[in-house]
Amino acid sequence: MESNRASTRTTPRGLAFAMLAVCLMASVARAAVVVYDNPNNLFFWEIGSISTDGSRSPGTFLDITRPASEQTGEQRPGTIGKWWRASYSSSGPAIRYLIGEPGMQTAKTTNPVTIDWNGHLFFSQHPTREYHPGESVSIADNWDIESIYFYHLPHTWDLTKGTPAISEAAYLGVRTQIAGRWHYGWILFTEYKWPAMWAYETTPDTPIEIPVPAPGALPLAALGLFAAGRRRPTRPA
Repeated sequence: MESNRASTRTTPRGLAFAMLAVCLMASVARAAVVVYDNPNNLFFWEIGSISTDGSRSPGTFLDITRPASEQTGEQRPGTIGKWWRASYSSSGPAIRYLIGEPGMQTAKTTNPVTIDWNGHLFFSQHPTREYHPGESVSIADNWDIESIYFYHLPHTWDLTKGTPAISEAAYLGVRTQIAGRWHYGWILFTEYKWPAMWAYETTPDTPIEIPVPAPGALPLAALGLFAAGRRRPTRPA
């Protein structure tokens, strides 16, 4: 009888451990997002340049599946780079692009914008899409290998002279191929120069949600930009 009573006492506890194990496995299966930050701009996202003759001088390339300490900056499939492209004429803008290497794509806006400068209407472009907390990056988005994030007007390298296509602090949607399957991610882009954080979903073909940054998780400059309301710049429709 004593043995039976002991058995009845331990059975609920055994069931509790079994249920906990199941919950933990389910939690691990769901919590498949890997997030990396970039403390003190450890990874410097150097911009590359594209000349009017098509020749290129590469900068550094970001791999969203690696932490800042393991970034090599190497240009290879699955990475994404920033590029400054010269204008073909003095009346045209120099443009900054995000361009993915094979197996990497960036999300663009669905609606095009037209830039009006000194009476010149530049052809419509679909700039980089800017995401907000709570939105998801998924297959339904508008994907391409390249997207514009800054127009230099006039033709210059100076970031104070031009028309931004996205806010200074913005979440950008990206996706990268691993073993032939798409993995969705995001990059928190700051000051048009550095990535403050980036993340990817380890489960293929699964949307990833844009988070709300926790206090202390971002550089002070980025926090200041968010505190200012992350207002999008005014530009012609």
